[in-house]
Amino acid sequence: MKKIIVSENALAKLAALTTMQCYGVVGLVPASIGERFLSLLGGDKLSRGIDVKIKGRQVSFTIYVVLQSGVKVSEVANIIVHQVSYKLEKLTGLKNIDVNVVIKGVKREA
Repeated sequence: MKKIIVSENALAKLAALTTMQCYGVVGLVPASIGERFLSLLGGDKLSRGIDVKIKGRQVSFTIYVVLQSGVKVSEVANIIVHQVSYKLEKLTGLKNIDVNVVIKGVKREA
């Protein structure tokens, strides 16, 4: 029997790329001040703002985003949840995917 292992970091990057393609998303931000400090020291910028937890066959994502001003927050959050769930299921074959979106800020248009 074949076994394929996908790391938490790889899952976080896939979720980050998918999230950044969603309308209304300006960027991802670290969840805490400690993570912000580590990202300033040169941490992986692509997967910052994505927390991944794996328990058995259940994978949970918490995605911390900044949205563009003027977008309907609930709609953008629902799009992120749907897109991340759909693309990760298609790309990895995972079935039990839980996606939570935390809006950390709104950026005003320049």
